[in-house]
Amino acid sequence: MRGLGCRASARARSAWASASLPRAPASRTRTAAGRFSRDARGAPPPRRAPHPHHSRRSRRSGSLARPSDVSGASSSPAPSGAAASPDASSASVVDWRDEPAIAPLDLPPSALPRHVAVIMDGNARWARERGLPVSAGHERGVDALRLVVRCCRAWGVPALTVYAFSRENWRRDRAEVDHLMKLLETSLVRELPDLAREGVRVSVMGELGMVTPELRAAIADAVDRTRECSNVSLCVALSYGSRHDVVRAARELVAEAAAGLVDADDVTEETFAARLSSARTRMVTPAGWSRGPVPAEPDLLVRSGGESRLSNFMLWELAYTELLFADAPWPEFGEAEMRDAMATYAKRQRRFGGRGDTGKRGEEEEEKEKEKAAAEEEGRRGGE
Repeated sequence: MRGLGCRASARARSAWASASLPRAPASRTRTAAGRFSRDARGAPPPRRAPHPHHSRRSRRSGSLARPSDVSGASSSPAPSGAAASPDASSASVVDWRDEPAIAPLDLPPSALPRHVAVIMDGNARWARERGLPVSAGHERGVDALRLVVRCCRAWGVPALTVYAFSRENWRRDRAEVDHLMKLLETSLVRELPDLAREGVRVSVMGELGMVTPELRAAIADAVDRTRECSNVSLCVALSYGSRHDVVRAARELVAEAAAGLVDADDVTEETFAARLSSARTRMVTPAGWSRGPVPAEPDLLVRSGGESRLSNFMLWELAYTELLFADAPWPEFGEAEMRDAMATYAKRQRRFGGRGDTGKRGEEEEEKEKEKAAAEEEGRRGGE
């Protein structure tokens, strides 16, 4: 495919875990707080036919190969209409090229965020409201993530960071955690050929020593096989907590100071931010991109599921991020919701502490300062 930032791997894939479950896309009423509510009264919407962009056209496949370093996922396709499998081990194959095309946005590229962060919330509530196991909500949530990645690819948004699993989530029921680890592993393996072909560079931030060896192997394979991709940077926050990340970065600076590598005067916002996990994500530069470096700090944060909090996610990086809270649970978050988020962001005026049109200049000056600090940091480390 022309214009893609990496060479696709062989199209070996196993089945994607998607159940034949009813969808109930929420009707959206935008409120003054920047929230998309289900309706004016906050009541759940009636069940109705799926949104056309939520449809899943799938292709059947026989026994499919998969990387030898990831094990435990069956490749047998599920019969049509099968219920969600608790171990997410069988379903029909979804090829991105068979999915409905993402419609273009009626917005200029300069009005779009360069980096979007998403707190994917509401899977369990969505499942319970329908009398389904929590695992079914997580599986449908993977479908929503696929669609959001495709939206970023189609609309030219070069960076997407998603909150998949927090350090605090380890306190959940063991069966749910085990299912999530297996779902993350099998999803990554199954989507990898499409991610690579579409130029999506995969990275992960968090305490990976806490996840299963099989998941770590799948992550390593995905990172390696998408290393040269340059259309979208997809960073998955896994076993991640922002406070822990800030403490770790502070300890790193203290250790460098003790070793005589940095002085107290060398510690600035830029040098500290350079030691956060988000700064270690190698952002892409898509072909034809003319808006400067893609920042590690998100321009827009979207949280689904009706909650209005940050939940220990990228606390340092979100200092000047535009926040948008949507009532739709993550399994119902689709192209329409993403389109609304882009339109809402385009109407925001980012001032960075200034007034009027100084916000745009503030954004440009901030990027120049970060480029200068990054170059100085690189030079310092290269001279060690």
